[in-house]
Amino acid sequence: MAYLWRLRQNFQPIILLFTFFQLSVSLEIILAYEDNYNLNSRDLNVTSLLEVTQSLTSQVDWHNCRISNLANCVDYFPNSLIILDLSENLDTRNAVSHLCKSHMIIHFVLQSDFRFQDDLTFSLASSKNKQINAFLSVLDYLNWTQGVAIKSIENHSLKEELKEYSSNIDFLTVESQSNIEELVNRVVVRQGATVYYIFTSSLESLELLKWFQNAKLLTAGNGIILDQESGYQCNINGTLIVTEFGQEFAASPEEYLKKSIINVISYILSQISNETAQDILSVLQKYQIEYKFSLVNIQNGARVIVGSIVNNIISISNNMTFPGNSNSIPKSTKKILNLSINAGSTNPNAASSTSGEIGSWGAYFAMDEINEGNTFLQNFQLQFFSFDCGVTVYDSQYAYNCYSKNINKLGLGQISPFSSSNAIGALQTFKKLNVTLPVVGCSVTEPSLNSTTSYPMFTRVWFTASYGSSYLSVLLKAMGWEKVSVLYQNNSWGFSKFWYLNPAIESQGLEIVNPENTWWIPAGLNRESLKNYTDIAQGIINSQARLLVLSIEYPMCNYFFELLYDLGLRKGDLITIATYLDTLTVIGNIDNYRYKRLEVGIPTMRLSLSTWVGTVGQAAKAAKAEVTAIHKQSPTVYTCSFYDGTYLLAHALDYMINRGIDYKDPNKLESIIRIQQFIGCTGRIATDSDSNDRIVDSWDIETNEIDSEGNVTTQVIGTFKPFSSHVFTISNSFFYPDGTTIKPSDLRNENSKCPFPEKLVKTFAKGRALLFGICFFVAVVTFAITLFIWKKWWNITNEDLKQKEEISLQDTVVAISIVIEFFQYSSMGPNFSILSPFIANFSGAFSLNLGDIIKLENGVFWILVDIVFGGILLWAILCAVILLRLDEKWNFLSVIKFLSWLADYLMPILGNLCFIPFISICLDIFLCDQSIGDNFTDSFLARDCYYFCWKDEHLTHAILSFLALFLYVPFAIFCRPLWQELQGMLHVKTSPTYLMVKTIFQITLIVMNKTIKRSQDITHGCLFVTVLIGYIIFTFKFKPYNYARFSWWQGLVLIGVAWLAFISTIAIGIQNYFTSLLAILFLGWVIIIIVGLYKQKKKYPSLLFRKSAKDTSTLFKFAFTFGKSTGISKDKVAPY
Repeated sequence: MAYLWRLRQNFQPIILLFTFFQLSVSLEIILAYEDNYNLNSRDLNVTSLLEVTQSLTSQVDWHNCRISNLANCVDYFPNSLIILDLSENLDTRNAVSHLCKSHMIIHFVLQSDFRFQDDLTFSLASSKNKQINAFLSVLDYLNWTQGVAIKSIENHSLKEELKEYSSNIDFLTVESQSNIEELVNRVVVRQGATVYYIFTSSLESLELLKWFQNAKLLTAGNGIILDQESGYQCNINGTLIVTEFGQEFAASPEEYLKKSIINVISYILSQISNETAQDILSVLQKYQIEYKFSLVNIQNGARVIVGSIVNNIISISNNMTFPGNSNSIPKSTKKILNLSINAGSTNPNAASSTSGEIGSWGAYFAMDEINEGNTFLQNFQLQFFSFDCGVTVYDSQYAYNCYSKNINKLGLGQISPFSSSNAIGALQTFKKLNVTLPVVGCSVTEPSLNSTTSYPMFTRVWFTASYGSSYLSVLLKAMGWEKVSVLYQNNSWGFSKFWYLNPAIESQGLEIVNPENTWWIPAGLNRESLKNYTDIAQGIINSQARLLVLSIEYPMCNYFFELLYDLGLRKGDLITIATYLDTLTVIGNIDNYRYKRLEVGIPTMRLSLSTWVGTVGQAAKAAKAEVTAIHKQSPTVYTCSFYDGTYLLAHALDYMINRGIDYKDPNKLESIIRIQQFIGCTGRIATDSDSNDRIVDSWDIETNEIDSEGNVTTQVIGTFKPFSSHVFTISNSFFYPDGTTIKPSDLRNENSKCPFPEKLVKTFAKGRALLFGICFFVAVVTFAITLFIWKKWWNITNEDLKQKEEISLQDTVVAISIVIEFFQYSSMGPNFSILSPFIANFSGAFSLNLGDIIKLENGVFWILVDIVFGGILLWAILCAVILLRLDEKWNFLSVIKFLSWLADYLMPILGNLCFIPFISICLDIFLCDQSIGDNFTDSFLARDCYYFCWKDEHLTHAILSFLALFLYVPFAIFCRPLWQELQGMLHVKTSPTYLMVKTIFQITLIVMNKTIKRSQDITHGCLFVTVLIGYIIFTFKFKPYNYARFSWWQGLVLIGVAWLAFISTIAIGIQNYFTSLLAILFLGWVIIIIVGLYKQKKKYPSLLFRKSAKDTSTLFKFAFTFGKSTGISKDKVAPY
């Protein structure tokens, strides 16, 4: 106990009631003080001290005297028997002691540094030895042998005395009141103690306790004990204070001193019978021996005496409370840092899972390693609270009830549940419960957990789908793969893989070749229900891709391998890239289907976190045998990641403790977790600054194989380090199914354009018969409708153009259509691409026969079909506007005006130029005359062999095609001549009869193109030329236009087509002399053009002219006013 008398501190008199024996004796006492103390000053306030002893005035005479004048005072007051020495200097005390000894006067000091200086010297307070012995008696009772003692700078001897009691007590010194905050935050917190001993001044202890509270050191599990002087003004619940008996409620050093003086003097007066020094001496010796101590406990802000210490024997009379309102005596061990881990195996309403339990082995191993080592957290111990709130199946109510029950046991941080769904569920439940807690994911891959906004208290040491998927595509590209197939399970886990992997695959220039409707499969299927999705597996097989990226969890991944086997795949047909880590080994599970999985599922490759890395990882790996022996099961990669998760929390806590940061603040702890970097069991642990994701810089490339005993094992064949100068390091060769290290082709049938072997393709007689039937049905119906419409409405003739007219835009459209028809008719004829690919492609473009120009695979053909359907729908709307005369009835509507204007310009295009392309594309849907089986659904679409006929999308489009033909053909036949009758500015008109014959001719060409041409090229060529010659004769005889020059060139165009068809048929037949034939072809065309121009000049004068200065403005005005006639007559529209 330090000096009790603080003369320079203010105090207020405290009125104490004492009962004294009425004695006849009286005492004279000299009150001696040092020269620098002023009796009249507020600092000394000796007057207040004398006021307290007024009740003793009849027995005590007080004499005030400076120590420098003390000898004179002794002579002046010869009857003085006691000197009360207020000095603090040891030399001064010794001088006063010698004076007292020479005059046989009792010498009282405030507190002696020795038990007795001599026989006449006594202390108002108990000796330090007695105080320490009483203090140690309490420590013995509480079994507090380890902790931190905080003392004032004056208490030099205290350290050695407590060290003798226990070597496990660490000492800290309060050098000044201003450094207490730093002392607590940077030093005390680092000690990791649970018990604290305080020996300081009252003001210093108040400051210490304030910062203890701020640092959360006065919580359940902590103990704190103070000596008399430290505890004067303490009111912190749970604090213990060792006081002298009778001084339990002293609130200041001054009050303590006054009480001590009154107690001593009162005791002397009550015991002596003679006023002699010898009599007083004997009484005092007895008084010194009978010193007692009390144990005071702060409870509810008040002091409660809970025990007494007499002769170092403690007796407890009341219940004690400790910080945190705990009644349990805290243990003086290393401070426990509580963490929590969801390490059970129970799933709500589902089968149990050992995944989290196996992972937790790594967490406990790390905890033991940290607690037993001396690397960091030296004065602390980690402790896990383990509970079971779901592993791989999440139920919100189950989780809420479970966490609510354990809310006070979650500790400073948590190792998250095993699965992503449970990890997200835990974070959401914590939010509902208003729990702020850092959570470290050690096995979760859900990308949404990367959001620092949605999940600010989450980080992970495992990889997320974004990293794993993007890097997987880099690996595939580096290995030389260009075409892959993919399959994901349709849940959040599978979708997380798809979300990142597919864009990554495309960014690497890889192509997914299986149809998009075979990318997904429902999750949770069993062996039997999976058979209902055979078409998905068949789609992957038909894609011919040798490489499959598979994102299906166990056990469904096993069932899928079995299904692929049942559908015909065998060893070498498939190489799997698994995103579910256990896929490599679970295929080896012993059951009746194992042989199927081994046949199809080896080799399977995966990209996994590097494990057992460096000295840390090797040390953890060395313990695998021990862990296996204990748990009867081998650790997994998750054991390694849970090890790292525990170390991440430990590193952050150690960082905060060493720097005096409040580690009990969850937000501060989370921010420190994010900046930690260290080498763990899975490599470098570091968190991305912009997300909750781990930065993974090292991956293992793993594959499975069958060992000599028939077991499926995993082998690391290399490492992938995306941030290193050496990205790939291959340590072992990857053996492909053929036993070599040479990469096989991307497709099982590399030269096949279809997703199945060409050897399986055969002519489908039923499909061809159906195709012929549909085409001839369309032809017959068209012939009948044409004949009916001709007889009913269009058996009329047009007047010839006899005088010159200014050429209009409509006349130009008619002229251009003659040229375009050359290419359309050519494309319907024999295949002449062997002569001129350019002309063939050009012709195909005008007829929408685009199969030879662009790839119509992977749904492109359906896009073209949908465009045609859209054009037919627009055609029907325009026809309705004209036929129902909506342009006259509702001409006040802008939309009707616009449609009427469109009809003027689009009807000749949609109804005439698009006649062949529209019908041709609609009939292409029925080109299903080849198959890989005997059923209609085994036939495939000729335009895109990735689609099978008469089911799914094809069946839908086939029905729509029938409807489109039914809607388009009749209206096209009727409206072709109608359009020209509505155009007042059209001078060149086509004979309606010729248009009817033209319709029959075009339908004939289309039908021959879709039927005969597909199997008999030469026959088709001969028939095509024959039909064309007949049509040419008809053209020259009946003159299609009312303008002779246009009729002449229409016939020449048909002759040019016939010449092309004739030369092409010869080329197909002889398969030689292509250059010569091409020269003959062009020579013939040149002759036709020369003859045409010559005869045109001689016989067919021009009747159309152009006024160049007026055309542009007139057309511009016409276009923007939607100007048009409102009836058959165009009188209201001025001619050009």
